Amino acid sequence: MTDPSSNISTVLKKNRFERGLTLEETAKLTGVSKAMIGQIERGESNPTISTLWKISAGLRIAFSDLIGTHDENYEAIKIDQLKPVYESDNKMILYDVFPFDPLSGFEYFYIKLLPGAKHTSPPHFNSTEEYLVVTSGTLVLTVADQEFILKAPEALKFKANVPHTYSNPYDDVVVLQSIIKY
Repeated sequence: MTDPSSNISTVLKKNRFERGLTLEETAKLTGVSKAMIGQIERGESNPTISTLWKISAGLRIAFSDLIGTHDENYEAIKIDQLKPVYESDNKMILYDVFPFDPLSGFEYFYIKLLPGAKHTSPPHFNSTEEYLVVTSGTLVLTVADQEFILKAPEALKFKANVPHTYSNPYDDVVVLQSIIKY
């Protein structure tokens, strides 16, 4: 893995100069001291993740741009060629299309629920949100004590810090997309 320090310095300097910002103005926007901004730009300081998040948010720079982790090698993912995980008596087929990445803060699953499938997920971390999009069939989703019947194409966002159950009591396969944001 390459050291991201030089990229941080370059991106910060370039962004500041393109926007015509002084060190003081940059410090006010980011909440990072003028001295620290200067040290980072000169490559004299290795900033903490917290400092990088402040700079990223304050200057509205993508965190991945700042640390240089963009992957420019694009490749289509053939979901049906991924190794699935089988749950609930093999009636829930889950494909982890985009595994969790701490920089993006999310993971993406492509899920099939065969007729009769029922899967209860335990609570996730307190700040976790789940975004579901039903693209085929009808999903019965229970979040804590609330039940939702989602017919394709419908979507729902919910806090996943409580038990939640995905059910397919129908004769058709349910296909859904799940994005979990941590």
